[in-house]
Amino acid sequence: MKILHLADTHIGTRQYGLEVRRADFSKAFQQAIEIAIHEGVDAVVHAGDLFDDRYPTAEDLHETLRALFLLKEAGIPFLGVVGNHEQRRGVQWLDLFAHLGLAVHLSAERPHELGGVPFWGLDYAGRRSPIVRERLPRCDDGVLVAHQMLDRVQPQGELAFEALLETGARVVLLGDYHEHEVWRESGRLITYSGSTERWSLDEKKPRGVSVIDLEAGVLERRRLETRRFVYVPPDEDPLRELEARRAQLKGAVVCVYLGDGWEGSVQAIEERARAYGALAVRVRDRRERALLALDPLDPEGAEGEPGLAVQLEFGNLDALLSERLAQRQLSELAREIDAIIRDPRVADSNVDAEVTRLLEASLQHEEAS
Repeated sequence: MKILHLADTHIGTRQYGLEVRRADFSKAFQQAIEIAIHEGVDAVVHAGDLFDDRYPTAEDLHETLRALFLLKEAGIPFLGVVGNHEQRRGVQWLDLFAHLGLAVHLSAERPHELGGVPFWGLDYAGRRSPIVRERLPRCDDGVLVAHQMLDRVQPQGELAFEALLETGARVVLLGDYHEHEVWRESGRLITYSGSTERWSLDEKKPRGVSVIDLEAGVLERRRLETRRFVYVPPDEDPLRELEARRAQLKGAVVCVYLGDGWEGSVQAIEERARAYGALAVRVRDRRERALLALDPLDPEGAEGEPGLAVQLEFGNLDALLSERLAQRQLSELAREIDAIIRDPRVADSNVDAEVTRLLEASLQHEEAS
């Protein structure tokens, strides 16, 4: 049996507020479906975050349904689980597609048999590792599909690698982490397919999907043609580098990292890149003075040059916030709520649901103890 594994398609992402970027995410998903049909796979398996949030637009639904109907016409089933971005209370979008005969919502309660192979699924289960571990099904010699962050790719990951081995699954197909990763241990294949479009600037590697021969355990990558991202490192003169790479900038997303040697303006960089046809320009200031110019919890006492025009990188802002919050007497629960609010993996529309889930789990734990 040969399957196509993908995840984190994030259809509906209007990145940088641009409609063309929304279309890019949809096109990447359509490319993956075309690859599946061309290669004649036995199933397409999606490991969560089909949509970027739980309120996809009519355009997003229409384009997604069109791709799923193409799969159905080709006789290829679409199997999936629900990710944290699209997760709703009650009926999921995947349930709607299943009702239309276009998909199978995989379950942790009972497997879906395909060609004699049992497929189990675990929807996004939250951010507490004990709860995630408890919900993992026993799936000896089967395929487990889950949307969860593994502790091997993120130190605070709520899914323990050892817990996956204990399920007995022969193949584990994961979503949530946006880079492609593969582990082979104890005769098992565990893999993330990665995102199909660049959801953040940190996703610098080419995007793709995995085609897996389940019997032979062979995994091959298929590259997707996605929007070009051009990166200018902090040790380069940004204007000179943009000039040298002028031919690459048309229609591209340009990300410029500023180093301590740059004394010019951000506006000059943006104007130069746009003059060369860049679709979007993102400037990230890595200069030491930029980090000292802003204290998000004490703006009145901030040191640095008045009126310094910088765009502080999200990672740096998070580090500053974490440092200051660590000095305050916050409970563990309060820290977990703060982590949810600032976690880029949680869509804004899902913050309330995530916090509610955390509070309910905490209450159940207290009642049980």
